Amino acid sequence: MAWLPRPLSWGCDLTPLGGSFPGHAHACDEILLVANHGTVIRHGGRERAAEPGTVFLFRRGEDHGYRNAAHQEPHFWLVHFQPDEALFHDCPRLNDADPERRVWRPSPPQLAAWQAVFTRLMAESMQAQSLGHASVMSAWLRLLLVQAARWDDAGAAATEPTEIAVDPQFTRLWEVINQHVEAPEADFNGALARQIENYDSLRHRFKRVYGRPPREMLTYLRLERAKYLLLETTAPVGDIAARLGYARPAEFARAFSRSTGYTPSAFRRDPQAGFADGDPA
Repeated sequence: MAWLPRPLSWGCDLTPLGGSFPGHAHACDEILLVANHGTVIRHGGRERAAEPGTVFLFRRGEDHGYRNAAHQEPHFWLVHFQPDEALFHDCPRLNDADPERRVWRPSPPQLAAWQAVFTRLMAESMQAQSLGHASVMSAWLRLLLVQAARWDDAGAAATEPTEIAVDPQFTRLWEVINQHVEAPEADFNGALARQIENYDSLRHRFKRVYGRPPREMLTYLRLERAKYLLLETTAPVGDIAARLGYARPAEFARAFSRSTGYTPSAFRRDPQAGFADGDPA
């Protein structure tokens, strides 16, 4: 049986105005969408301007980073993943030695379908106890990567999975939740009131799709953001705990260990170790 790619962490990260993270590399692959604002992306040892709607694929060990201007604070929709070399053999564009060949500007319909798959991957992440969870997670990730590979293949247009339903309200609510992972609860409540119409009705539908209501999703994403910060920054664990609203580092460490089975420091040293044989108990 073919071995499938395995997601390690995922999320929708709001980067700060004028913020940056210098060139760095890690032992897993990463696919990233620059959403809502432009930025400068370091990719393959060089910097390039990235407009909203640009997708990048970084291979493991490849130097990458970002640099925002004073007026820019893009969201990064991203997945760190353990790659599937068989898939890269079938879709050589995903493994091209030239980093510029792993940058895409999909059309609006293509991007909407890609984001729909991304949110389905997120929905499945809520179902850790469900039958076939690991296989379904890998399948959604594989589809996400294949979509990117097909964006430049006119012959594949007929099979592009545009039939996946795109619900703008769900997408907007999901973005609002992600924007407030590092914000006070009062700010989150205010954003729901200002930006989400018919929230009371939408939250019930949201729970049916994602398996938990928006506020529980926010709590879940705090720990997913912790994984991102452990992989993508050099910030001390105590600083990450404070950034995510934990009063004490020990409180954060206990929550992280309950969720993943590994301490924050152990996950930072080797993120793939905890996922090599499936999700930890």
